[in-house]
Amino acid sequence: MAQSEGRQILPANVKPVHYDITLKPNLATFVFHGQVKIELEVKEDTKEIVLNVKDIKIHSASLTSTSLKTESKQNATDITYDAKTDVAILKFEEALASNTKAVLDIVFEGALNEQLCGFYRSSYKDAEGNTKYIAVTQFEATDARRAFPCWDEPALKATFDITLIVSSELTALSNTNVISEKPYLETGKLAGKTEGKTEGKTEGKTEGKTEASGVVQQLKEVKFSTTPPMSTYLVAFVVGPFEYIEDYTSGEHNGHPVKTRVYALPGSVEQGRLALNVATAAIEYFAKVFGEPYPLPKIDMVAIPDFEAGAMENWGLVTYRNVALLYDEKSSSIMFKKSVAYTVCHELAHQWFGNLVTMEWWEHLWLNEGFATWVGWLAVDQIFPEWDIWVSFVNEDMPRALSLDALRSSHPIEIPVKDPAEIHQIFDAISYYKGASVIRMLSSWLGVDTFLAGVRRYLHKHKFGNASTSDLWAALSEEAGQDVSQFMTIWTKTIGYPVLNVEEVGENKIKVTQSRYLSTGDLSVSEDKTVWWSPLSILTPGKTVEPLTLTEKSQIFDIPEDGLFKLNAGQTAVYRVNYPMEVVLRLAEEIKKGPDGILNNAADRVGLIADSGNLCVSGEQATTAFLELAQAFTRENDYFVLSQLSSHLSNILGVWAKESDEVTDTLKGLRRSLFGPLARKLGWEFAEDESYLTNMLRVLVVSNAGRSKDAEIVNEAKQRFWKYVEGDQSAIHPNLSGPVFGIVLSNAEDEKEEAKAWEKIMEIYLDETLPVDQRMVALNTLGSAKSPEIIKRYLNMLLDNTVRDQDSLYVFRSLGANPDASELLWEFFKDKYDLLNEKYSKSPSLFKAAVRSVIIGFTSFDKIEEIEAFFATKDIKEYEMQYQQAIEAARVNTKWLQRDRDIVAEWACKHCAQFQ
Repeated sequence: MAQSEGRQILPANVKPVHYDITLKPNLATFVFHGQVKIELEVKEDTKEIVLNVKDIKIHSASLTSTSLKTESKQNATDITYDAKTDVAILKFEEALASNTKAVLDIVFEGALNEQLCGFYRSSYKDAEGNTKYIAVTQFEATDARRAFPCWDEPALKATFDITLIVSSELTALSNTNVISEKPYLETGKLAGKTEGKTEGKTEGKTEGKTEASGVVQQLKEVKFSTTPPMSTYLVAFVVGPFEYIEDYTSGEHNGHPVKTRVYALPGSVEQGRLALNVATAAIEYFAKVFGEPYPLPKIDMVAIPDFEAGAMENWGLVTYRNVALLYDEKSSSIMFKKSVAYTVCHELAHQWFGNLVTMEWWEHLWLNEGFATWVGWLAVDQIFPEWDIWVSFVNEDMPRALSLDALRSSHPIEIPVKDPAEIHQIFDAISYYKGASVIRMLSSWLGVDTFLAGVRRYLHKHKFGNASTSDLWAALSEEAGQDVSQFMTIWTKTIGYPVLNVEEVGENKIKVTQSRYLSTGDLSVSEDKTVWWSPLSILTPGKTVEPLTLTEKSQIFDIPEDGLFKLNAGQTAVYRVNYPMEVVLRLAEEIKKGPDGILNNAADRVGLIADSGNLCVSGEQATTAFLELAQAFTRENDYFVLSQLSSHLSNILGVWAKESDEVTDTLKGLRRSLFGPLARKLGWEFAEDESYLTNMLRVLVVSNAGRSKDAEIVNEAKQRFWKYVEGDQSAIHPNLSGPVFGIVLSNAEDEKEEAKAWEKIMEIYLDETLPVDQRMVALNTLGSAKSPEIIKRYLNMLLDNTVRDQDSLYVFRSLGANPDASELLWEFFKDKYDLLNEKYSKSPSLFKAAVRSVIIGFTSFDKIEEIEAFFATKDIKEYEMQYQQAIEAARVNTKWLQRDRDIVAEWACKHCAQFQ
């Protein structure tokens, strides 16, 4: 392997410019045969070609070049593999001359694996209950090499011709449109392997037929049009008995209507209607804001039963796990509507930002993911303006970023990536949500129109090529007339973010001092060297915003005479604010004024809660200060504000879960006082003319009231649950199924009632006729059980194939958040470590989620030391970053509990009668 800036990359002696790939997958034997002809530009004289392969057997390799003395084909004299670096080394007798062209012809075979990566198989049940399979790809980051020999690096773009040989009754899809489909007539026979040379397409078994299990299947050859230049990780193909629904975009900004389809397995495709409608709107919107038409002839979106990620932006053929694409307007929960719309917009944004222009190397991953997150929400806001998307962003996405980035074990947005094993570890909240938050901060500062004009300049200059972060800064600087990199580089190349400590000094003045925020609360002098460029956006009475900027470690600014102000208006900037308590009390009074106060923007109230809730974790404010602030929200009725409040109260209850009944009951009483009255006011029925946010609010308040033991809500939930499981489907609206299931389990009178309810929820999960989101709601809720026997049974579902590997996330996360399950989860993980590691070894995100979940729930230094001792004997290279983050987060919570345990107990004693 070559080294460039320490990266493991392929030698540069040849460069691929075009691939002609033919693949023949067999869904009975799970073997695929293939042939690839790769057109090469020869950059250096060479007798050796090194390219990526993994889990592929090369049967033959030959070179054709006009520079050869014989002007004919020569076969490789030696083929060797280096499994550590995923390469095959092909050696030839006669050298290729530099500045010439050659064609490398490779015949190979591989397996349709069950590992959710490369070219793999996914299972489903047909109408008769029989298990069937489809073939699908997932190549990002470095798994195209599992499907065909290639130069599997993002900067080595090439064009692709793809041909698939499949059973005639199946649908075959790839990145571009089908240009020919005809019966497959083989020119030779193969006895289970690809033998000898194949001059044409991949040679199969019995002249256009395959035999498996006594069934003879006719084959067809499906050829797709040539792609534009693209990276290997974006190549895709899918084979299965799919149905589709279709629509066209308006063509207003693309110059012509773009054919758009949603594919799904039989019986479920109509659930793709929401995604289809969002897609046709988003493709035109992106063509408008990016100033470039969608460059492919069609866009297909496919629902896949087994899929590791949420979705994958393959150019022209976007793949999704079912729950991320399918939504039933009648029987799906509204909780999933926004996620489907956003996921579609995020993946379609990539068709330009990531596919048309691709990161030069993986350290620039944030360019793909951070930007697609921000502009994905921009599109959702355009399509569904009533959803208040940017308040949602402040409530959900920013906290994910800031929570992770408050750890020492976080990483910069741009992080050097040398070993491919490191790549998947940076697909995290930093690349996605901190990246998006920083882009939002910059776009707010420059103005969204100026920012998008710079993006158009960037895309136009680099289309069909590769780019880096500095290229984006250059384009934005040209458009804005100022050096953007001067103040943005610190945000992308430096770990962490600041907390701005505010001090009132003199008359009508504040001193703002910045330092790195750490949730551990123990920042050292040596760690406090960074000075972030921080837009202050000071909100004052009259709703005016002062566009001031903190550019030094400490500066003094003017404030209004009445001393009323809030930093970070609209929460567009990336920092926390630590106010003096007297300022917090003033802002609490503004909250009580509702729309007449300066905090009438919900984003500002969300931000105030988020800052206070996190500063008590780090010890910069007392936990009791947050509990007092929470009481200012007794008349709050905004969904996002109450959602943020719920998140922090739940966090406190989770950390204090093992404390005395007086403490936990009083904390639940506080939560009940905030959510119970509104739950009773809104009731259980959903009117057709109600807004999306009212529906979401009802779900939130019923859930919180029930989990806080509100007697009226708990009793109603139980009555509705038993009616529902006995056949009255109208008893529980789909939006409330998750809250009701959770309330019933967590408030069971005894183990017998709990077991009975759990069995009924289990039946719902196992019912494959239900929309997949309802089944996932049930699966997630099953982890709320308290009974050790039930928890053990739930865990064993991971091993007996009751739960698909991709859905293990729900099991681990649900148990990780359940204080009654943490010890059993840890013991299970320890006992089954080798089995689990092997099971999820090729699906890194799944195992990372498992590792985090088994650690995060503990608040004991002794237990953390036990966990560290266990992992000290393991090879954690593939998940080291996530492991260190989970350990640190557990230490943060343990330290928080030890620091504030006594004052919270005193607070509970004082308020227990108030919150009975």
